[in-house]
Amino acid sequence: MRIMNWADFIATRDYAPLSVTIGVFDGVHRGHQRLMDRVLSRRPAMKAAVITFRDNPKKILRPQSFKGSIFMLDQKIDAFEAAGFDVCVLIDFSQNFGTLSGAEFLSLLANAGVKFVCVGPNFRCGHKMDTNAQALAEICGKLGVEARIEDPVLSGGHPVSSSRIRNAILEGRIAEAAEMLGRPYVVEIGKIESLSSGGFSLQAAEDALLPPAGAYEVVLDPSTGNESRMNVRVEGGTIIAASGEARGAKRVAIMNVVSQEWKEI
Repeated sequence: MRIMNWADFIATRDYAPLSVTIGVFDGVHRGHQRLMDRVLSRRPAMKAAVITFRDNPKKILRPQSFKGSIFMLDQKIDAFEAAGFDVCVLIDFSQNFGTLSGAEFLSLLANAGVKFVCVGPNFRCGHKMDTNAQALAEICGKLGVEARIEDPVLSGGHPVSSSRIRNAILEGRIAEAAEMLGRPYVVEIGKIESLSSGGFSLQAAEDALLPPAGAYEVVLDPSTGNESRMNVRVEGGTIIAASGEARGAKRVAIMNVVSQEWKEI
């Protein structure tokens, strides 16, 4: 999978005709996966691309209310590559990009060779979010681009969303978060330190979410095929592991709650 920045993408038509989906894709949850599957189904007639952001726009636009990210950028890219996308386009949500209207943004996509766009019903884009999903479909029609608004995936009778998953993690509802993600919740580790007790302190990557303080059952580096589980303690932004197996862990899948009786003071 080729990774491109926005400027390079709109300056070339190397991958035309293109089928794309657009969004933040925080967590790459079951709803996102449906959009991705729809885009990928247009292969081999079209190349498949996903357009997303280097940083969550909410972190830039509303830093006071930003609670953290379900997925780090590397995790998103890994998920797109595993799904089979040809191209991942990364947008830096700079002031210049933020001034583009939705119509201008879609026109640039059409000029880059996009012929099919798939988004969810709550999609919005453009300066001050001036273009919703229905408006996108109308604009795309005028540009000769086919647009599809995909039905949401439901969980518990409500649409799966990154916000719901984020709240579930922060409240310790691990099984609920995993059901909406379609996989266990995986935390990327930013730093590991040895403890005098012989264990290890695993610091979550900056902006990564951790559940409330308590004890949890986890799997270290699940992408390697490791299935052995161990219990750890979560304290603030840190995972405390008593076992030396945690040495060098890059990601931790949080599988189950063992106990949330212990709370951080």
